[in-house]
Amino acid sequence: MSEKQLRVLVADDIASNRTIVGAFLAHLNCTPIFASDGIEAVDLFRQEAPDIVLMDLMMPRLDGFEAIKQIRAMGGDHWVPIIILSALSGEGDVVHGLEVGADDYLTKPLSFPVFAARFKALRRLLDMQRRLSGSLEQVRAVANGVIDGIISADESGTILSVNRSATQIFGYTANEMVGQNLRILMPSPNREAHDAYLQRYRESGEKRIIGQIRELTGIRKDGSTFPLELGVSDIHLPNRRMFIGVVRDTSEKRRIQQQLAEDAARLQRYHDESEREQELAMAIMERQIRSDWLRDGAVQYAVMPARNFSGDVVLVARSPQGALYAMLADATGHGLAAAVSVLPALGAFYRGAAGNAPLPALVTELNSLLCGLLPRGRFVAAAVVRLEAGSRNGKIWVGGVPDVLRIGDDGRVLQRFVSRQLPLGILPSSEAGIVPEAFSWNEPSQLVLCSDGLTEAENSAGEAFSASGLERTLQSTPRASRVAGLRQALTAHLGRQPAGDDVSVLIIDCAMDDGGNVAKPGEGGKL
Repeated sequence: MSEKQLRVLVADDIASNRTIVGAFLAHLNCTPIFASDGIEAVDLFRQEAPDIVLMDLMMPRLDGFEAIKQIRAMGGDHWVPIIILSALSGEGDVVHGLEVGADDYLTKPLSFPVFAARFKALRRLLDMQRRLSGSLEQVRAVANGVIDGIISADESGTILSVNRSATQIFGYTANEMVGQNLRILMPSPNREAHDAYLQRYRESGEKRIIGQIRELTGIRKDGSTFPLELGVSDIHLPNRRMFIGVVRDTSEKRRIQQQLAEDAARLQRYHDESEREQELAMAIMERQIRSDWLRDGAVQYAVMPARNFSGDVVLVARSPQGALYAMLADATGHGLAAAVSVLPALGAFYRGAAGNAPLPALVTELNSLLCGLLPRGRFVAAAVVRLEAGSRNGKIWVGGVPDVLRIGDDGRVLQRFVSRQLPLGILPSSEAGIVPEAFSWNEPSQLVLCSDGLTEAENSAGEAFSASGLERTLQSTPRASRVAGLRQALTAHLGRQPAGDDVSVLIIDCAMDDGGNVAKPGEGGKL
């Protein structure tokens, strides 16, 4: 690989000297830039930014000593070697030339071998400088690409360098920060205590921040304070100690944390209010449900809410003439919204029973009421039963719930009442075609009503409890404890999997004596 061609500023007022030096430079793969006096040399240095300067001392208008001073005063990011080429060889001239900023001194007349050797040494130094500068530029680019602020300081707390993020965090420019004490980045009382902390650390090695990540407060140039996270490392170099601090502005993090805390508090308040509202709704519903009728000896029932509040309702009532009315209702969805949907039907059911209403009239009243109150898309699946007093006859209406079963003492299905009607609240009664089904019995039997939350309940493997699971359980449990058997079978089926919907079961004994009574009391309760 060919060497980089160096650009060399040659300042000499004698043309023959410039010609000789130019020839030397051509052999060394360098490009000369010629100046005939010190003023021109300074101007060309500013304009051309050469790699090396060769400076004569005795020149008109501005001598070499002064030209070197002015060039060095310009500063710059890169070191530019200055070599004096002069006939002056006295010790005082050499010392003075080096003191004003020259890096080497060659006396005239020039020896090409010596000149070439000095240039090769300079080239090696310049190559090293370029590699170092490239590495430093890489490090600087990486540091400036980091989103956290990076600040280096000496052991007295004087800032040596900062990256771009540090300037953005604190609102200073890099020039405003470098050379200042770290105290400018701290509010009181940390500002006043910082020097003492550094001194104590240097003398005793006691660490309070170094080697840890601490949450502190910083202060910006405009005087505003902000929360920050600070991590400090202690670096020991051969001849000095440095501290590297990594700073992260946590204002946004704190804002988000505060917002999350406020949101959590609002959610908790909402949850608590929702709990109170559900408790109130539950109390209202429980007051409207005649629990004394559910303790009827002909009834077994159970209700399992999917949430704290069930949308399934089980109702039982007797008319003054002794007819037994029963209804299992399953409103759309579950929880409070479903319960509110079925709530208006409670009063209508009890009024119908109190008036010994025929079953078609009762179902028509329930449907008309719900059609007028429920929004589109909301309805109530139900099964409604009326058993006549003093006879073995009854009527049943099934709309949207699983088939109602009439089973014998052995639990086997004697009669199946399939859902052929629309749920309540979908079509006006004049269009719904409300037609109950009449039935009778001549053997001890029970009516089994349930919601689809029972038959469709899935375990962790996605298997439903199913209608066949219902029938198997009925056959395997005694007459008086079939609800308890269903409760246990469902719990075993679900395992740890929660029920996905409200579950309700209602079992009614069909009377065998002329008084409409049953031989044994049933059981009722909630799952």
